[in-house]
Amino acid sequence: MKTVKYFIAIVVIGMMLIFQSCTIFSLHPLYEEKDLLEEPQLLGLWQDTDDGDEFVSFEKLEDKKFLFRYMEEQGTDGEMIDLDTVSFEAGLLKIGEHYFLDLFPYYQDNKDEGYYLFRNFIPTHSFLKIEWEDQRMTLYIFEYDRMKKLFEQNRIRIKHELIDDDYIVITASTQDLQRFIRKYADDKEAFDEPGEFKKIN
Repeated sequence: MKTVKYFIAIVVIGMMLIFQSCTIFSLHPLYEEKDLLEEPQLLGLWQDTDDGDEFVSFEKLEDKKFLFRYMEEQGTDGEMIDLDTVSFEAGLLKIGEHYFLDLFPYYQDNKDEGYYLFRNFIPTHSFLKIEWEDQRMTLYIFEYDRMKKLFEQNRIRIKHELIDDDYIVITASTQDLQRFIRKYADDKEAFDEPGEFKKIN
C-alpha cells in the first residue's frame, strides 16, 4: 500500500515539475477520446485495506472522465483532509484484457497561491493498472527499477528520454504508448506491489 502512496506523491511532483523519479511519465495521453469508458461502479470513496489511512475517490467529470483524488488522514483526531495537489483528471480505458487509468494533473483556475507556480510546470501523464469487483479495487504501478533497466538495455523500443539517469519520459504517440502498455500488461514482474482498497461510500 505504501507503494501506491509513494507513487501518488512522486506523480504529484513529477507530473507537474518533471523533477522526481520512480515512475514513468508520458507527454501524450494513454487514450484517444474514443477509448474512454464510463464505469459508475468506481464512483465514490475508497479506503486502503492496509493501514486504513489512505483514500481515493472518483467523481464524474465531463467527456467520460473522472476526477481522481488522493487523500490521507492526518492529525490525532483522524481528520481527513483533501489535498488538492493530488487531484487528477482520470481517463479509464481497456487495453487487451486489462483496464488502465491515465492520470493528468487537475488544477482549477482559481488563482490561489499555487496557480501561477503551476503554470510554469509541464504537466505529464502517468498510468495505473486497475482492477475492481463489487466493493474491492486494486491499483498497480510499474516497477520502476525493472522498467528502467529494460529501457537502458534497449529492450523497450519506444521514443523516450531518460533524464539525468533518474526518470523516464515517453515522447511517443498515443498509439505507440498503447502498444507498449499492451506488451507488459500481463507481465507480473513489470508491476510493483499493488494497493488494495475497499469501497466505503
